[in-house]
Amino acid sequence: MNVTDLPKPATHSLYDEALTRYAELVKTRAISVYRVGNVRYPGLSDVDLLVVTDRHAIDNRYFFSALARLPQRFHGIFLHEPFVLPVWSLRVMRHTTHYAPALLAGRDVLHGFPPSDELDERWCRMLESYCSYAQFRKTATDAKTLKGRQTVAVASALRYLLNDAAYTLETGDAEKYGARIDSLRERFFSYADPADGVLESWNLFGAALDQFEKALFARLPECADGDPIGVARDLLRGERECDAFDREYAFRRAREIDGYNQELASMHLPFGHLFFIAAHPPAVYAQEPAVPVLGEVVRNFYRVRRRLSEYAGA
Repeated sequence: MNVTDLPKPATHSLYDEALTRYAELVKTRAISVYRVGNVRYPGLSDVDLLVVTDRHAIDNRYFFSALARLPQRFHGIFLHEPFVLPVWSLRVMRHTTHYAPALLAGRDVLHGFPPSDELDERWCRMLESYCSYAQFRKTATDAKTLKGRQTVAVASALRYLLNDAAYTLETGDAEKYGARIDSLRERFFSYADPADGVLESWNLFGAALDQFEKALFARLPECADGDPIGVARDLLRGERECDAFDREYAFRRAREIDGYNQELASMHLPFGHLFFIAAHPPAVYAQEPAVPVLGEVVRNFYRVRRRLSEYAGA
């Protein structure tokens, strides 16, 4: 496998500054800005932000973009743009795993919407994660290329799928897997060649995903027939019957997530999705302004403003 985009060492202070600056930049349109996740291994951990807003604006795709707003020196600690949650869609938080969001700016509006851990939800969440991780493996294998930062992050996040598998399938050892991947991350920057650490992460990830698939296919043999990602997506969206969880729950859950994705599109946001695209391809995507010249003007405005902040020593 070819390895690209290798992780680079970073400091906790760089993350802290990025979080503070981003919150300051977007607070005029944000009801709340949260940090979700943690930064245990600077340079390997990525920044996970969640913004709650009620603003419809043609330039939202740039206004809320960390990469469009923050100086380039922060870009290496972002693997994705911030999550965005329209304030009228707060109920979808029960379908996430964001148990302890840390408020950075604004007022706390998430305290009444904790994630659900009921059995039907954990089945859906597990299948959702499986769609994404299986698609990641397929894409990387087909391309014969690993993006280093993404690979280490995905390998670490697999523990959450394994947690749900331990509950629903009564198999796997998420703690043991987490300890192994954390040990690797602890010594990652000691490798003579960081690509070796990426490949080791990939191998740990692949072995654990293989083991999970065996347990999943034993419990849901229909997933082993044809395209397992497609079957898992159908089950997750309530489009196929199974005896493991309530199909009606899955159907209602998928409709809520579809509505949330449509709200993002209506706010001119092509990013920010809280839920894996591999499991829930949005039916509606945010469109560029109807007047192409306007879109180009807005894009260049934010590009110039970011460059000026960099030149000013930001």
